[in-house]
Amino acid sequence: MEESSQSRLIVGQRLRSMIVTEILKNVKDAGISSIEFEGPEIAIYVKNPQWILEGEEKIKDLAKQIRKRMVIRTDPKSRKPKEATIQYIMKNAPEDAGISPSDIQFDEVLGEVRVFATRPGKLLGRGRTFRNQVLASTGWRLEVTRKPPLISKTLASVLDLYIRASSERKKALREIGERVYRDMIVGPRKIRITGLGSFGEVGRSSILLDTGESKILLDTGFAQNGYGADAYPFYDAPEFRVEELDAIVISHAHMDHIGLLPLLYKYGYRGPAYMTPPTRDIAVLMLKDFIDLFIKEGRDPPFTMKDINTMLTRTITVNYNVVTDLSPDAKLTFSDAGHILGSALTHIHVGQGLFNLLYTGDIKYYKPREESNTTRLQPPASTEFHRVESLIMETTYGATDTPTREEAEAQLFSLIKKVYDRKGKILIPVMAVGRAQDMMVLINRAFESKRVPEMPIYIDGLIYEVTAIYTSYPELLAKPIRDEILHEDKNPFIGRNMVFVNDQTKRDEAIFSEGPAVIISTSGMMVGGPILEYFKNLAEDQNNAIAFVSYQASGTLGRRIVDGEREIQMIDDGQLKTIKVNLEVQRIEGFSGHANRSELMSFLRSLHPKPRSIILNHGEPSQTLSFAIYIKQKWDRLGFESQPEVIFPENLETIRLHPRNSRIHSLL
Repeated sequence: MEESSQSRLIVGQRLRSMIVTEILKNVKDAGISSIEFEGPEIAIYVKNPQWILEGEEKIKDLAKQIRKRMVIRTDPKSRKPKEATIQYIMKNAPEDAGISPSDIQFDEVLGEVRVFATRPGKLLGRGRTFRNQVLASTGWRLEVTRKPPLISKTLASVLDLYIRASSERKKALREIGERVYRDMIVGPRKIRITGLGSFGEVGRSSILLDTGESKILLDTGFAQNGYGADAYPFYDAPEFRVEELDAIVISHAHMDHIGLLPLLYKYGYRGPAYMTPPTRDIAVLMLKDFIDLFIKEGRDPPFTMKDINTMLTRTITVNYNVVTDLSPDAKLTFSDAGHILGSALTHIHVGQGLFNLLYTGDIKYYKPREESNTTRLQPPASTEFHRVESLIMETTYGATDTPTREEAEAQLFSLIKKVYDRKGKILIPVMAVGRAQDMMVLINRAFESKRVPEMPIYIDGLIYEVTAIYTSYPELLAKPIRDEILHEDKNPFIGRNMVFVNDQTKRDEAIFSEGPAVIISTSGMMVGGPILEYFKNLAEDQNNAIAFVSYQASGTLGRRIVDGEREIQMIDDGQLKTIKVNLEVQRIEGFSGHANRSELMSFLRSLHPKPRSIILNHGEPSQTLSFAIYIKQKWDRLGFESQPEVIFPENLETIRLHPRNSRIHSLL
């Protein structure tokens, strides 16, 4: 071990010793067997499960007092065997809860028994009665989850890995706990950010936050416009050293924000990766598919499944609005970003009230009062925070006011009707996450309301599996969708006209069958995936159409078609072939999961409190510059008491956020 690492552990031992002393002083009657620092949580293991029911409030008060996350678990020796616990649950659970022994899983690391129930409310009962009974009688903490309408193989594989790798996971959490609960060496001093990707461009998002005491990486994205050196963030920058990272924070599971996370574990990173639970599940699916894509193209992937598994054992999931320690001087809070399932605004609090940074990642914002009637999948981005000194904000559509949601729907429905009348096929390229589920719900509803004539909808790519993950987290969806799943026992994603393509026969049916059809397929920017096969076969027929309903990055095939290219060179059956683009091409922008200029301004108007400085990223230069000018012109109408400093750096520029004389910089 290096000398600096040894010194950190020594001083860390002093901090941990002080915390243990405080716990023992305040919780004398708990029968504590051990106190462990597991990731950002302090785990108190007790021998008597009954005490947990009586002393939980005491632990909550202590956690508030020392400002740390604490959890009580029974000593593993005090837990009943798994088979006996299953028998207890099945014997005492209400018959109408809808569970079987196969619905019961154990997490030995967390001391939890998870039960997937058709009617979770029946199982829990009022006042958490059954949960308390299980804990007192078996020593296992009961966690109840609603059985989703669709079963996700990915989610099952993640839970299975956690069971198989429980000893490795426990070791990893305790190693991370040593990193988090160490004394500060120098304390937070000059707070700086360095753009390693996403500044002056869309894609490969990665930002290094350096507090002087800690180094935290925000996102680890891969650009989707190719596979060369320009697709990777600048991890060769002198400011970046993987061995110096204290934590990685992921905003959401699109590849341009998470695509290279396993690569950092491949090259030696062993610290924590923080993300929301849905982001973890979707990320695993997308990263596995990323590997498969490289292999299919005869190229070596940048990482392997081993690296993904290493990542998972060190992934710490954090729910919205939960404060979590990242390092001795930094705390993290996630809030809903409104972009896709699990997407998060990242709020980082540095020091004891010293500095607060808010990073939007990708956001979507609309007025909250519209949520009850919306056709959108996600609630709007959160806008209320305790403090925000600096804001890092995306500008994908910083210069563009896209059509309203209602206008976009009308345009899509009109195109579907036209294609139906001429007995053609309409291709809708989508990202597997977000836009695909949006289209499924929207077109299903259009069929039901007779806004468009019914026809087959072919769904291809990873869409089914991602949709299954969506149905596992209904509480995070917009209210109308949430209510359908939770209260009406309805799956809004699945309709009677849907055909899920799982082999070449179904794909041929979608392409060659007579009569009109809708084909929703990945990838959304046409850089790979089954959409290319559909395009090759359907592009030259003028009765067909293609509708682009999401952002098309510069350099992608989708962008080239949108920009008017009508002869495309593609490999077909091992030979270079010229594809003539005769089908109708329409770009429908009102569906984007990114906020347009008006929505970005509305977000800033609603944001409270107002930041002193705004750093713009994740936009092509023209979009970012236009939005910067717009803020400077309209700042007083956005509720700012004084003009904020607006910064739009390039990649590899380092910006000092604190201390900072904004008045001097604003004169430059």
